[in-house]
Formats: sequence, structure tokens, C-alpha cells
Amino acid sequence: MRGHIRTGRGTRSHSVKCAADRLRLPIDDIRLLEGDTDQIAFSNGTWGARSVSVAGTAIYRACDKVLVKAQRIAAHALECAEGDIDYGGGLFKVRGTDRSIGFADVADIAYHGVGLPPDCSPGLEVAEFYDPPDTNDPQAMHLAVVIVDPETGCVALRDLYAADDCGVVINPMIVEGQVHGGLAQGIGQALAEHIVYDRASGQLLTASFLDYGVPRAADVPAFGTTFLASAAPSNPLGVKGASESGAIGAPAAIGNAVIDALWHLGVRDITLPIRSETVWRALCDARRARQVGEGQASHERQAV
Repeated sequence: MRGHIRTGRGTRSHSVKCAADRLRLPIDDIRLLEGDTDQIAFSNGTWGARSVSVAGTAIYRACDKVLVKAQRIAAHALECAEGDIDYGGGLFKVRGTDRSIGFADVADIAYHGVGLPPDCSPGLEVAEFYDPPDTNDPQAMHLAVVIVDPETGCVALRDLYAADDCGVVINPMIVEGQVHGGLAQGIGQALAEHIVYDRASGQLLTASFLDYGVPRAADVPAFGTTFLASAAPSNPLGVKGASESGAIGAPAAIGNAVIDALWHLGVRDITLPIRSETVWRALCDARRARQVGEGQASHERQAV
């Protein structure tokens, strides 16, 4: 089974699992070839949360075509009609009998060319492309709980919860890890990560991880995550993207939580990243605005 993709480790396991499930073979019998132009003519890599929904669907459809041809070869080898063949567990069986042939033996016939049905070309290779008719849109709901010190502006993220609809989840552990990684990225965007340039020279001042704020273990709370599964109608696997929702929802949830904590102090807007200085300045601006408003109100009362 050849995969026309270049992937990360998680997508590799998804792709192999898709092929093993569809071919009804042990996962150890599947080998994914990727990113090698000596063997694969083209690969555009994985991006945009598309690997499983697009490449996985291509694998799904390719496996179906492989099985159709393999069943034809098996029926010829077992001297029966194709409609009399049942397939499962890597075996092609003649219905109602004890006669069978294994998938490996069918592949051996296919590649040796001896014993093929009439007008059947050798091999079990399929090149399949899939152009999805529509997008698949994952959905998520995020809840952040923050503690803000109004004196120093320090923000502590106490809790972060996420409920994600990633469609049909093929590998729960990997998907949960993807969401966790996205949440950590979103925390960094909301509370720490900031690219700073020198105004006079244009020199990048946050050029290393010594200067650029990325979230550490102490900055990340224990996540509360759960998953809903509504199958995507745009692909037969029913899968949706899962790697980006954490990074998208977390900054908004954290930002809204900080605003909610400071609302009674007059803060109505705050820019990212929400560092202690950012909060302190927002509080100072709100305090000045409140004093100006109170001064104007007092002047109007005196004028009346």
C-alpha cells in the first residue's frame, strides 16, 4: 500500500490504521512509504488539518479498489463466481464451503502473473486522488478560569476546559494530544509570546527562546477535555480536523476571562499578549477614564 503523502508521526499511524481497517488486515502488514521521491512521484505534505480527511479518504478508496481486484483474482483461483466470495480477516472464502485463499496468496498470484483471470493486469497497485467536495469544519467550546492580581496585573491561568467535535476520532490518544498541544500554543499566544523589534534599528529583540516567551510546564494547567463525534458529511471516514481548534479557541477564552475579571474595574479591551504590564496599563487607562468621567459629571452638576 503506497501512501502519496508526507506526514507527521500521528498522521502516519492514522494512515496505516485506515488501510488496515479497510483491508481488514493486521496493522503490522501495512507499510507506509512517504516523502521519498525515488518511490513517490508527488507529495505536498500535511497542512491545514487535511491529512486524514483528504489523504485518509484516498487510502480508503484505494483499498476498496484493491479489494475488488483481489476478490476477482481469488474467485478465479478458487474456481467460483465473484459473488460467492466472502472476505474477512485476510481470507477470501467460498460461501458455504471450507475453501479459502489468503490475501498474501492472492497478492502472490497478482504479482507473479500466473493464474490471473482473463484480461486482468498483474499487480495490486492503485493510485488514488481525492478532491473533497466541501470543507469539514471542526467545532469546539473553550472555557478558561483566570486569577488576576489588580495591583500587579499578574494573570494566573487556573483552569482550561475544551469540548471538541473532531468528527469520527480514529485514534483518541493522538487527537487528545493534538488538542493539548493546541491549547498550550493558545496559552502562549494569549499570555506570553510577543515579537518585539527595536523601533530605531528594526533589530529583532526577541530572537531566541531566552527572550521570546513560550509557555513552560508551570504556565499550563491540567486540561479538562472531552470529545463529541458528529461525522463530517464531506468524506466517507466522517473525520474532521483536530490539530488547530486548541490554538484557535484558547486565546479568545483566556482573553474574555481576563476582561470578565477586570470588567468591574472599567477594563473593556485588552491586547495580546496579556502580560502583567499589559494588564497594569489597561487598569491605569481605565482608572484615568473613570476619573475623567467623574470630573466631567461633577462639573456638569456644578453647572446645573
